[in-house]
Amino acid sequence: MERILEMDIVVVATSVAVMGIIIGIGALLASQTTITIEVKQVLILIVLNIAVPAVILNGVFSTEVTEQLLNQVVIIFLISLIFHLGALLLAWYFTRVFRFESLLAKQVTILAALGNTGFIGIPLCATIFGPVGGLLAAIFDAGLDLILFSVVIYMLQAGNGINIRQVLKSVINLPLIAVIIGLTTAFAGINPPEFLKQLTGLLAGLAAPLAMLYLGMLLYELFKGMQFTPYKQIWFPLSFRLLLLPLMTMGILSLTPLDDLIKSIVIILSAMPTFTLAAILFARYTTDEKTAVVTIAFSTLLSLLTIPLVAFVSAYFI
Repeated sequence: MERILEMDIVVVATSVAVMGIIIGIGALLASQTTITIEVKQVLILIVLNIAVPAVILNGVFSTEVTEQLLNQVVIIFLISLIFHLGALLLAWYFTRVFRFESLLAKQVTILAALGNTGFIGIPLCATIFGPVGGLLAAIFDAGLDLILFSVVIYMLQAGNGINIRQVLKSVINLPLIAVIIGLTTAFAGINPPEFLKQLTGLLAGLAAPLAMLYLGMLLYELFKGMQFTPYKQIWFPLSFRLLLLPLMTMGILSLTPLDDLIKSIVIILSAMPTFTLAAILFARYTTDEKTAVVTIAFSTLLSLLTIPLVAFVSAYFI
């Protein structure tokens, strides 16, 4: 058992190291040429609308869909809902303890509680745990999306209510559609043609490198000239998001009878940096986009160190 855990840690550390190198390449590209908004939008569209759905379908096509897998899908979705609601409540409680100003308390609660489980988490889990890992990570991310576009939007809108149509429009996206199509196809016993399996396998391979290249370009722009400085409370979302939450997650999971695969995936996803969509949401619903941008930048860089650390510590809990 110890050798398996050691191998898992090596795989995680290697995957994160490769991820960091590709992020560096993306930053280098951005330093050598002008990366337009159109280029970044194309990368986002490819990752979210082509590569990530391919990761999900490849996970279904490459795995025998058994009753155990379907149970894992349901379990990890429920865990995601509980995890994200619990993280929001716990982060909010700590902001009260530290007496953060009301608006800042809402912002750092969201930045501390919600991680980049989609853009980084799905490709990383597919790399570490294989096709099934990518599929289960996508299910976990679907739970985040549901919380994000309901509870979080409500928080940012200062109690103006939830627009159900907006929630449905945001939650129903191509990755979720890929989950539904893939599981429905598998449940119906439909065997996809070989060319479709090869196609999704090749496209799935685009997810991790393109996502990391985009993050490198984004981080270069954020840090270029150091035109911003960290706000003094940044220690809270960084420490909560990257260390405290993963440690609490692995402690709680160690007390459950869940299988090791689900535990490992949830722990890795709990250690993701702050979700990049925060910058867009803060720009739309608040007047303080800078807080989100700074937190995203520093948490993404620090996560290259903390994710392997979390994987190492988790070996003693799983």
